[in-house]
Amino acid sequence: MDEVTGNGVTIDHRSGTPQNTAPVLALNADLLVSGRLAGHQQCVVLSDLFRGKLCEELGRRPSRRLKSGEFLYHMGEAARSVYLMRSGLTKTSLVSPGGHELTLRLHKTGDILGELCLCIGERREQAVALEESDVVEIPLDLLIARLRKDPAAALEFATAASTRLLQTYQRLESLSAEPAMGRLIRTLLDLALDLGEPAPHGIEIRHHITQEELGRLISARREVVSSLLNELRKTGHISYTRRGYIVVDRDALQNLLESINQA
Repeated sequence: MDEVTGNGVTIDHRSGTPQNTAPVLALNADLLVSGRLAGHQQCVVLSDLFRGKLCEELGRRPSRRLKSGEFLYHMGEAARSVYLMRSGLTKTSLVSPGGHELTLRLHKTGDILGELCLCIGERREQAVALEESDVVEIPLDLLIARLRKDPAAALEFATAASTRLLQTYQRLESLSAEPAMGRLIRTLLDLALDLGEPAPHGIEIRHHITQEELGRLISARREVVSSLLNELRKTGHISYTRRGYIVVDRDALQNLLESINQA
């Protein structure tokens, strides 16, 4: 059933996109496989390598404080470093020439960002803080030299490359094939796994993720996200804390996602 929102946008809940606006799903899916990312399989992400001793060693470097909404870097800038998240939350995203934004990933404490397509020396994505954050800049030369000295890290590199490539394919499949509700549920489950902590009634995502940001993660309008979140809240799949954090019932959401995909 279609719904008319307060601003006059008609929403088709089967596709999760407004009927009287240009669809952004195909455009955003194309961003993932366009020249911005395609053809650079050698530019795999390194985040999973920076744990334990290596993370501790590189994390001693001086940090930079970012305010919420402040850019760490922009698309098109020279890329000579990666960044280690010491605290806070940032996102990386792509922006089409028409201004449509697709969030690629949220980066929490301990994550590495800025590693996409460093082989050509240019930022193919942008990074902005979603809350006050501390980041440590790691020059690429230092990073490569450190990895060359560590055979175990080279093996972990190959493992991380395979894992992240699989995640990219899964993300593209979700954007291309799943309805908006399925994409939202999958994203909430991912956020609960990555950012969540146990709470009395489920897993609490202890970061303020706005409806606009959820929309950029699943390629849907904010009005669609708001409507779908209300449905999930009414059915008990999610709830909200007094501070506005989302609490998810992981098992219930997983069952709902499976039923959607089997329909």
